[in-house]
Amino acid sequence: MEEILLNELDGDFKYRIAERMGDASFLNCFACGSCTAACPVRRLEEKYNPRRLVRMAILGMKEEVYRSEFVWLCSYHSTCLYRCPQGVNIGEVCATVVKLSAGCPAPQKENEAKVDPAFRQEVLKRVPGVSACFVCGSCTAVCPEALVDTEKDPRRFIRKVNLGLREAAFADQFKDVCATHFKCESRCPQGVKISRIMQVLKELAMEDGYTYPESLKMLERRADE
Repeated sequence: MEEILLNELDGDFKYRIAERMGDASFLNCFACGSCTAACPVRRLEEKYNPRRLVRMAILGMKEEVYRSEFVWLCSYHSTCLYRCPQGVNIGEVCATVVKLSAGCPAPQKENEAKVDPAFRQEVLKRVPGVSACFVCGSCTAVCPEALVDTEKDPRRFIRKVNLGLREAAFADQFKDVCATHFKCESRCPQGVKISRIMQVLKELAMEDGYTYPESLKMLERRADE
């Protein structure tokens, strides 16, 4: 763990957040971890940790907070708020930090995936409801495939589609293992027809020359042995 140097901390940062929120309740956080235990975004990746983000904000670790991917991924589902014994609204904290970081670009990864707007429009044409998704995670919470393998995540997959990440969506194995059981649709507050999206993506992938992933073929062969 890196050292925290006191002379590099911004003591006013937490007060700027409180002023922008119009509410200083997030300063009551005592890092119990209830928010992190309930956060669906953290299920995607351990590093997406709301408790850590709030702690860094309170400590004045402004640069680390601004560079945090969690700030940009928080889906404001309020599960953390309902669980927090101190009533800290982490979604609002994230929204405030995003506003404060105006002018500071969101963190970019090396070899960033190419965005293809035409791909998104093609999916929208066939499944208009896909754009209604606001990544709340209700689908992932009830998806049998996600329970078996956290890498098979419907929310992450839909996000790729809505971002126009054509190559990433076509390479995602979730589209090949989705069992179209409709549990996700029964839970989705926006009525996104995920099973239909899976079907369309398989069709588009085949049209563009993609085939059934070799890794899945290997798993099936092993299951048959």
